[in-house]
Amino acid sequence: MHKLDSANELPDAFSCQLEDLGIIKISGEEAHKYLQGQVTIDVDKLTESDFMLGCHCDFKGKTWNVFYAFGRAEEIYLLCHRQSIPASMAELKKYAVFSKADIADDSENWCIWGGKGNTFETTCQNLVATLPTSENNLSASDSAFVAHLAQPEERYLLIASKEHQENIQSSLSETTFAPDLWDLLDIKSGLANIQEATSNEFVPQMLNMQSLQAIDFQKGCYMGQEVVARTKYLGKNKRATFILHSDQAAELKAGDQLEMQLGENWRRGGVIIRSAMLSQQTWVLAVLPNDTVQGAVLRSKESPDLMLSVDSLPYTLE
Repeated sequence: MHKLDSANELPDAFSCQLEDLGIIKISGEEAHKYLQGQVTIDVDKLTESDFMLGCHCDFKGKTWNVFYAFGRAEEIYLLCHRQSIPASMAELKKYAVFSKADIADDSENWCIWGGKGNTFETTCQNLVATLPTSENNLSASDSAFVAHLAQPEERYLLIASKEHQENIQSSLSETTFAPDLWDLLDIKSGLANIQEATSNEFVPQMLNMQSLQAIDFQKGCYMGQEVVARTKYLGKNKRATFILHSDQAAELKAGDQLEMQLGENWRRGGVIIRSAMLSQQTWVLAVLPNDTVQGAVLRSKESPDLMLSVDSLPYTLE
């Protein structure tokens, strides 16, 4: 398995096995109807060729989960970080008692890979025939899905039935990198996730979900909708997610604190959402005050010698 030195040396072809990702499955004749009342996206617009980013919140608008939704017929899958699944599933099941919808952790039935380049794309085509060509577009077969992502560069997600795992692993062995490479690309695209330490802490706008089209402000009621709408229309949000990096390598994790300097003292500045440690660099997404400027320097509370500078986002914040 290859290890990346820095974000300045991204390979032209790579593959990463994404074992941190899992899948929640919602099935049954009322699966779409039920999920429509629970998440920030308009599930009625979800087609078999869509790969839609969305959030699952509580009634106060705090985020249980950030996911990609996809599926077919009476089955919807939510692709998300494995650590977010227990809490998100518990909440989904709590309100599904009177609906004809079944909710299950389906993670063990799938293998999940990300990558780009001829080898990876050929592997995908062997499973779904035709690759998707548009951003957040999906191609599928009876046993696999392939999604197209465009940020920060063109790449693909492969979600295949577990029976294909051995063949996929064999065909991609020479191009396999540590999953920090995929985490880096997600971070550079400004894409947050929810892990156990950050569960139920932030409204979607603090995670920049409005800038990633993960909130449909025109749809009807859903869990947390009143708070999410009020945050938008009354301008109450004072925090946002930013990209930071250091030219030192350090192992940081979701929930770790960042500090800002105030005079001779350091005070709490933000919370890390996700991180990627390369051989010579550290990259993170962190929730900071929304007036934080590019170039600002923060330090890790857990590792005070580690300084991180704020980079630009690939999208604008409202």
